[in-house]
Order: sequence, then structure tokens, then C-alpha cells
Amino acid sequence: MDAVICYLPLKNGQSFTEETWGLVEIAKSIAPNNVKLIGFVVYSSLPRNQLEQLPFDEVYYANVEYDKWKVSDYHFQAFRRMQARLNFQKEVYLFSSNPLYLDVALKAAVQSEIPIITNAMEITYENKHLTVKREIYKAKANEFCTFLEDKKQMISIEQENLYGKQSFGKPYIIEEIKVMYDQSPIKFISEHQLDWKELKITEAKSVIGIGRGVYGGVAFDSILQLAEILNAPIGGSKVADELGLIPREKRIGASGSTIEADIYVAIGISGSSQHLEGIKGVKYVVAINNDPSAPIFKRCDIGIVGDFNEVVPKLVQSLLQERQSEENNEYLHIS
Repeated sequence: MDAVICYLPLKNGQSFTEETWGLVEIAKSIAPNNVKLIGFVVYSSLPRNQLEQLPFDEVYYANVEYDKWKVSDYHFQAFRRMQARLNFQKEVYLFSSNPLYLDVALKAAVQSEIPIITNAMEITYENKHLTVKREIYKAKANEFCTFLEDKKQMISIEQENLYGKQSFGKPYIIEEIKVMYDQSPIKFISEHQLDWKELKITEAKSVIGIGRGVYGGVAFDSILQLAEILNAPIGGSKVADELGLIPREKRIGASGSTIEADIYVAIGISGSSQHLEGIKGVKYVVAINNDPSAPIFKRCDIGIVGDFNEVVPKLVQSLLQERQSEENNEYLHIS
């Protein structure tokens, strides 16, 4: 390995985040002492001094207009121009699995005829070989992959594994990559983020589930507020459907939909076997129930024993306070 090149992900093309520093930490963990660390950034608005403080030996950057930054063609063009500047025999390129950066990675892999492993959860470097851990069968099992040849390699890493702390350095090369605006037939027109009322429970990253325990409760408005904060559609158990709390298409379980959200907040749901079957692909479960023996607590990552009429309003208040904090706003990962 001669170099590790990080395509640094940015928030809206304007700021580094925990995802950025997580990629940096992985790069450092797999790079031997004699290997160059190179950072590549495509941004629309970023202070020059932030580039000068990046923890790399070399930094290459492209500054594009915001509406162009949203189009992967310009990222791809800049990346290919950066590639042409490098003269290594064995380099590793690291990308975020964010759809924008993954699109660039896949295009570059095809155009450059470089092998790529996507959706990595972990990367280790031992005996001069990289080993990539990935989840398969809806996170029920793991597989370990490696490259057949120790040459140019590309890896995309799942966003949920890219969390790190900011670090600093002093690159000895900072070079701009020019982008030609007339070389893409694609134009950015507009974007629209679906709110929780429009999202399907099978597509959302965060989902709220309600059960019999919320029937007749007085804090249902707080559940709606929580849904808005998390941008999480509301589904529920079979009983919630039968009680008319949710429409039939929002039922979660063996007799309804199976969800694979990052976060599932189960409110007043006991956790029948058929409901647990429907959330087996969920990464993190938060359960709120006043029965400490409810089966849902055996499946949850965070369990709160209490009356949802008291718990949910306090949870909403806590999230609102954190969201309003300027210090934490950039790194808040609740949806």
C-alpha cells in the first residue's frame, strides 16, 4: 500500500461532520507509518483555513457552486482529475456509503477498472492485506471480504459506522482541482424532503410504533410531536390496527409490514412474537412501556419503564432542547 485517499463527505457541501472524521479515523487505522494519507474534498462553501488544518499529507479540493455540488457528475469529474494527479501503484480509496459519494465510487470503479467492496462495517489491515466486514441476511450474519490483488482498491463504508472526533494536521500540499461546468448534461432543479406523514414505514430511517398501551391516553399529541422531530412515520401493532389507532397499511409484524429502520420507538407495545418478527431488521429499538415484564424489553436497546403520558412529553422536551443547542446541532443524529 502506497497511499490511502479519503473522499471526505460534507454536510450540504459546507461543513465537516462526525461522518467526515469517522472516515479519517478509519484511514489512519489502516495506514502503516510509511503510507501517505491524502484527503479529497468537493465543497460549495468552506473556509480555506479548514483545508489547511486537515490531518493529511496532501489535500486536493474542488470548489463548485451549490447547485452543481448536488450533481454527482461534477464530483466524478473532479475525482477523475484528482486521480490523474496521483502516481501510485497501490492505493486505497475510502468513500462514505452516502448515495452521492457511493455513486461517484461506483462510476470511478467502473471507469478506472478498480475493484470495489461496498457497505463495509469494519476494515482491518493485517499481513499487508485489507479485510472488510459486511452484514448480510438483514444483519443476521457477517461476511469477510478481501481483494485478490494488492493493487488499487476502493471501499465504501456504511454511514452508521462513520463517527469520529475532529483532528488536525498540516498538509504540505494543498492543490485545487478545476471543474468544467459545461461537461455535464445533468442540471440540479430542486429537492424536497418527505415529512413523516408522507414517508412509508418500510422506507423511513426512524419509525414510531404504538400499541394498546396508548389507547385512551392523553399524550397522543406528544407522540405526533415526537414523529415530527424524528421525521418518523407512525405504525403500530396488530392490536393498534384493530383498535383503529393506525390504518391497516401501517401495521408492523408478521401479519403486516416488516421494517428495517435505524431507530424504532415502540410506545405501549408489549412485544408479541408476531410484532417482533416485523422489527427483526431494525438496528436500534427504544421501548416505552409501563409493564417491566413486557417481551419488548428483551428486544430493545433502550428500555424505559413508565407511563407514556409522562415519558413521551419529557423525551420531546429533551430532544427539542438538544436541537436548539448551537453547540450540538451539527452533530445531532436522531434521524
